[in-house]
Amino acid sequence: MSVIGFSIDRNEHIGTRICFLKSTPARKSNVNPAWRKCLATAVTASTFAVSGWGAFSADASASTASATSSAACTNEVDFQAGTVVEYESRDNLSSAISRGKTETLGREAFADANPVASVHTSYLNNAPFFLTTTFAEIKDGRLIRYGDRHGAGASLVTTTYEPPASTPIDLQPGQTVTVSYKNKAVSAGATIEFDVVEKLTYNGRETIKTALGTFDTCKFTNEISTVSASAAQPKNVVVVQNWFPAEGPYRGQSIRSVTPPANGVAQRISEVIKMQYGAR
Repeated sequence: MSVIGFSIDRNEHIGTRICFLKSTPARKSNVNPAWRKCLATAVTASTFAVSGWGAFSADASASTASATSSAACTNEVDFQAGTVVEYESRDNLSSAISRGKTETLGREAFADANPVASVHTSYLNNAPFFLTTTFAEIKDGRLIRYGDRHGAGASLVTTTYEPPASTPIDLQPGQTVTVSYKNKAVSAGATIEFDVVEKLTYNGRETIKTALGTFDTCKFTNEISTVSASAAQPKNVVVVQNWFPAEGPYRGQSIRSVTPPANGVAQRISEVIKMQYGAR
């Protein structure tokens, strides 16, 4: 959805951050490479993308914040049931166009709370190939993320953040906040846990030009560190930058993200080329 460290192709990232758990425990010798890759991808987008760092609400509207704060880069309709956001994006590493959709369903019981559920769908050749439901809410001036759910039946994977990841809505330029939580993924056959530390910095306002137009945006940098709870896997660190319009029809949505080169992976620059809001 919106703010706090996420990549713009959030649906794709949400998908990749869910590591499918096998029904039988894997031996350490064959788990390391796959789990490291899973953590890396998970974190890359976990940053802003999925976790529902979505747009904020009237609790921190532009009318009550300073002209340079992050509160303006919000869109309260993103937490209203029936809101649908569809978009297409591209990046510098592929000629393919990514297409996704996010639909706000409304409140739903999850992790001993009643947060807002949002369904994120990615498409391949116009056919849905990945779907995840994320759970978040605005409360007492903070955005609180509870986790997500993917699949159904025997393939259902439910991920919760313990404690729920919470961050202030109204940040000032240069301000950094740190959020720590345990990511617990549960399937029918296994439970995997890893510790996450997100170091989020609001860099301030920046005017950028994209295929959608020229916008005054809020720029964020999120550094996400993950390590398996058992410490059996090495620590993984990913940095993601995101830009969110402070005005106009795309306010509160990530329109550009950059993941710097790391661990042999080239820099990835993603940009939204089409976006529209609608109602169910």
